[in-house]
Amino acid sequence: MKKNSILSIKSLPLEGEVRRGSIWLFLELVVITVVAWVVIDPAVVNLYYRSIPVGYDTDRLIYAEGKALYNGTVDRDAWEAAKDYLPELMNRLKAVDGVENATYYQNPYTSISSKYPSSEGLCCGQDTIYLPKVAFQPDCHFFETYGLRPLPGSPSVEELSRITESSGQAVLSESCAKALFGTAEGVVGRRFQRINYWNQEEKQDLTVAGVVADVQRLRYYSIRSSIYLPDDSGITAYIIIRLKKGLDTAKYLEEHARDIHGAANAGFFRINKIMPYEEFIHQAELEDRVPQEVNTNIVLAVFFLLNLSLAVIGTVWLQAKRRTEECGVRRAYGATKPRLLLSFLAEGALMATVAAVIGCIIYLNYAHSGYECVGGYEEFNMYQPSYNAAPLSDLTWVDHFWPHFLIVSATVYIIILCTVLIGTAIPAIKIIRSKITNALREE
Repeated sequence: MKKNSILSIKSLPLEGEVRRGSIWLFLELVVITVVAWVVIDPAVVNLYYRSIPVGYDTDRLIYAEGKALYNGTVDRDAWEAAKDYLPELMNRLKAVDGVENATYYQNPYTSISSKYPSSEGLCCGQDTIYLPKVAFQPDCHFFETYGLRPLPGSPSVEELSRITESSGQAVLSESCAKALFGTAEGVVGRRFQRINYWNQEEKQDLTVAGVVADVQRLRYYSIRSSIYLPDDSGITAYIIIRLKKGLDTAKYLEEHARDIHGAANAGFFRINKIMPYEEFIHQAELEDRVPQEVNTNIVLAVFFLLNLSLAVIGTVWLQAKRRTEECGVRRAYGATKPRLLLSFLAEGALMATVAAVIGCIIYLNYAHSGYECVGGYEEFNMYQPSYNAAPLSDLTWVDHFWPHFLIVSATVYIIILCTVLIGTAIPAIKIIRSKITNALREE
């Protein structure tokens, strides 16, 4: 017994010495860290995008699509007759029980929810920037219906909705104002110029009528800069209806869809599609396969984490079993159970930390090898969604190299650390609880 104890004591590692049995686990953790970067990076980025609020209340909105039909087909002449009917249509919709407000737009590429928005060239001084345009119908409750919020110092949404095309005014989002003037405060009344798309030398002077809070076009798109301009073009009406507070959109449509159709359908005009606004947004995202990509990234990350946990726990378990006799010897010489557990966890945490740092440095070399900064955009070998073609004023940590690298590295480190600590604690607790005599008999 004494001889075995002496041998066991001699086999105890000196402080700072890495056990031979831990080398393979250490190398495994380094490789896992690199692989974790590849798998977890897209999941972290997409979950971040999913967490960003769109900036306006979509729960009480209804989307409806209407066309001017003649003999069952879209007819431009019929549309010209129906177009004059649209302002009256909005008033008729507002008279429907449960409807708070209604507005419409005519060009899907200039709507708030457009995936591929039209851009306007704007300049204040020498520099020209291109920012997405949102068109709205004058005097048609646009800002009230969407629930956009004016910033302090700006007119009310009712006043902003009454801006006409001939007034030479425009409404800016907060990010758009910052892109143009460097600030969103005190810009009401300031002037800037709009560049003619077909003739770059032709410019239109515009005045800032107001600034509204940023909104996100879709949940997976980070574009927030927008210039809101009164406009009137197109042969289709896309109608947005806001319900009164306390109403459930899906249930309301089940009970009142017929009322909306009855109020809207007149002459050549017909509503041929109606749904909750949330469903409309979801369909727009499905068409671009964004949710499928996001869900795939998340499923892969979860699958990877489960396999990571099983692999690390299995490796640590085998290593801990080999240290059973060592644990018995330490307890025989007075080491307490909490102290032994803390020793196991401290060694595991140190190993996980060093391995994660080395793994992240290895990935850093790869990520930075593709680094390039062109026109303010940073390109690198980390996950950047192709649909995130945001103006410079809208860039987030995802679009900047070091914040992106550090945030994802911290996430990977926390995952590796937690996995190693859990994998260490489970067998360590079992071994520490065993009797000293049984532990000393372990081979």
